[in-house]
Amino acid sequence: MRRFAAVVFLLALVTAPAAAPRTGVSPTDLRAFLLRADEPVKADHTYAQMPAFTWNPVPGATIYQLQLADNGSFTDTSILYTNDKLQTPVASIQVQMPWMTGHPYALWVHVRAVVKGQPTLWSTPFGFNTSWQNVPAQEPAPTGLIRWTPVDGATSYQVWFTNIDRVFSTLTNVADEREFWTLHPKLGATVKWRVRAVRHTSASSLPTGVAISQYGPWSNVFTTLSDTTIKSGPLRGGTTISDVASNGPHALMPAFAWSGTDGLNPAAVGDQLWRVYVFSDQSCINLVMVGSITGEPAWAPRAGQALALPSDSLTLAQDEAGTILKPGSEGTTVMADLTPVTASENAGDSTSSATASTTSTTSSTSSSSSSSTSSSAATVGSIELPDTGWPTGRYWWTVVPVKIVDIPPTSSSSSSSSSSSSSTPTADSIEYHDAELPQDACAAGRVWSFGLRSAPVTAGALSQPYASGLVSSRLVASAGRSPNFVELPLVTWEPAIGAESYEIQLSRHLYPWVAAKSVTSVVTSAVLPLAKTDHGTWYYRVRGVNPNLPTGAQKMTWSSPVEISITGNLFSVVHG
Repeated sequence: MRRFAAVVFLLALVTAPAAAPRTGVSPTDLRAFLLRADEPVKADHTYAQMPAFTWNPVPGATIYQLQLADNGSFTDTSILYTNDKLQTPVASIQVQMPWMTGHPYALWVHVRAVVKGQPTLWSTPFGFNTSWQNVPAQEPAPTGLIRWTPVDGATSYQVWFTNIDRVFSTLTNVADEREFWTLHPKLGATVKWRVRAVRHTSASSLPTGVAISQYGPWSNVFTTLSDTTIKSGPLRGGTTISDVASNGPHALMPAFAWSGTDGLNPAAVGDQLWRVYVFSDQSCINLVMVGSITGEPAWAPRAGQALALPSDSLTLAQDEAGTILKPGSEGTTVMADLTPVTASENAGDSTSSATASTTSTTSSTSSSSSSSTSSSAATVGSIELPDTGWPTGRYWWTVVPVKIVDIPPTSSSSSSSSSSSSSTPTADSIEYHDAELPQDACAAGRVWSFGLRSAPVTAGALSQPYASGLVSSRLVASAGRSPNFVELPLVTWEPAIGAESYEIQLSRHLYPWVAAKSVTSVVTSAVLPLAKTDHGTWYYRVRGVNPNLPTGAQKMTWSSPVEISITGNLFSVVHG
């Protein structure tokens, strides 16, 4: 009998499952969402930003494990991201993905729970694609400019002038037509162009080696037709335009447009070149941006060089006949007081000759050497400006005519040229001089203001924050102004124009605000680091970070503070 009992016991040991994954208790209803965990899943499972993920809680689970892969088999070589320590049934995947479209899906997520130290089976995978959600569309713009609709998730744009085969980059949603108008304005009558969005990513490839393209699709070919006759008269009617067609506030750096041709005095009349100056004060003393020389009644900053203007009379004549200017140095350029000036687009370019310019007059040399402070101020190297604190704070700008100045060769160089080649004509040097001071133009009333306000993050709607997490043993989305969660809530927000990453701060008090905790995110979601022991009331706020802004001003406007409460293991009543 004892022998029989021993055999039965041994058979029981052999047939009992040992440390095998549990069946029937894997997480269910794994799904993606952008703002709220209870929102419907997108029908096409396609997202411009990495979505957040949620699933139904598993009773007794102490931790969850999630994997992201580029195929539904989840082989070792396909895994792109793993998180083995998720404490609540929500996940913010801090990975920027390339645009990937599969059949039906290119990316897959699955999750499992750990119950009593043992992992469950993996959930049913959730598949999705990543792609731009819109392509730039043409928008109305003043003469000399092209403009398009901003694209969600874009950090910059590439513009392609198809009828001259020129491609350049810009950080805003508007561009000028300088290549067509400058020195030969009639070419600006017909401009054909395309544009595509660019999204900066922190890595150039996935762990599997798949490259991450930063470009979206090109738009259709747009055609802009313009009357290239610029009516003479006083410079007037200054306006700014970007994502909004007004003087502000702009979320993106605006373009500048005007009408007329002439400045204040006879020396500033009849010119066909102009330069924009931007200041922080209405008197136009503190210079913050220098426009490049342009031949149309508009200018928009670019993430590249100004046009390479001709430096001698022979080249000038050739270019005026229709040569499309290439990017490069503007040559010898000075303000009306002979202070060398460099366009902000060229301020970091060592080939620019503005700060090393020499002229044939003694007064020029003395002026340049005696105004080093002014010279430095006229070499502002930013094509983006920080928030002005609209509506009280703002920038001020004006536009001045630029004269083409012919500098004949000196007698010694002329005789040397004649002896070496009597048949080759001697070219005069060409310089570009402002016809008046910006300060004088502003004092005469030719000054306009505009405002910049970095796009604030939207962290909720209809008095309900975009927050999701556990309440008791249920996963819920916020249902009120101050939602309660057990721990580690996941918060989301709408993307801010120009932001490449985000900062989240938490404070115990609304005022005075003291940042007790902070996290960063490269996507539009984050799990707040609030454990059960952090019970009580908290406030959080979110802001974008734009590295294209000047150093010290790259952090954008905070969202409105959002109140949440952490209950820990305290009992709470859930309605509905």
